[in-house]
Amino acid sequence: MQIEVLNKNINYEILNSEWLDECRPLIIFLHEGLGSIGQWKSFPKLLSDAMQMPALVYDRVGYGKSDYWAEKLKPDFLHKEAVEYLPALINALDLPNEYYLFGHSDGGTIALLHASSLPTQLRGIIVEAPHVILEETSIQGISMARQMLEIPAMIKRLDRYQSGRAAQLIDDWTNLWLRADVREWEMLSLIKKITTPMLLIQGDQDDFGTFQQLDITAKLAKSEFVQVEKLSSCGHIPHLQQQDIVMILSKKFLKSF
Repeated sequence: MQIEVLNKNINYEILNSEWLDECRPLIIFLHEGLGSIGQWKSFPKLLSDAMQMPALVYDRVGYGKSDYWAEKLKPDFLHKEAVEYLPALINALDLPNEYYLFGHSDGGTIALLHASSLPTQLRGIIVEAPHVILEETSIQGISMARQMLEIPAMIKRLDRYQSGRAAQLIDDWTNLWLRADVREWEMLSLIKKITTPMLLIQGDQDDFGTFQQLDITAKLAKSEFVQVEKLSSCGHIPHLQQQDIVMILSKKFLKSF
């Protein structure tokens, strides 16, 4: 389904929508930097079913079946998503329910940025492999992602999820984060504003960041509850690579707050 939000058409799905009318809390999923609804696979439905909570999954601007960016990407695009588009989407869909965020990678960063604005309906955030500073590991991972432009089979595969715009997306997204003037990007001052409960998850084989991302977040946040989970033998996508563990951790967290 699609809805217009801030002059952009946003593609979205609501899972188990019948539970919305019962005022149950909503789980909102925020995908990665080259992600989309489809790339979550079955995970949102599995967690929604297990918790008996409705869930919202959507393609952010620039992704999937949503409208593409009209202008060249700037470093603040994640912040705009967090404090402008996400609240506007919730309002446009008329969702008065309290909600949790489950954010992966860029989506995890957006979850943290959104929490820093202290929205009253937000009950907690689950954050996988976020970026709060740009590490050398991050730059190396983004450089590797850019190499997909030279692999037609990878572009074709990603085109299925990105409405045939995979090459453009990879080019725009990687160009932004590889710019020399963006190397000092960080969001540390905003982390200090966060008070919501947090579950932070990352794999020890993540190509886009080290455990420093979680350690910094846990140290700076003002939340009374911060749980840090560092997974062994796991890469950048814990909810797929170690789905059973992430499900157990997520269910326990969601039941606690």
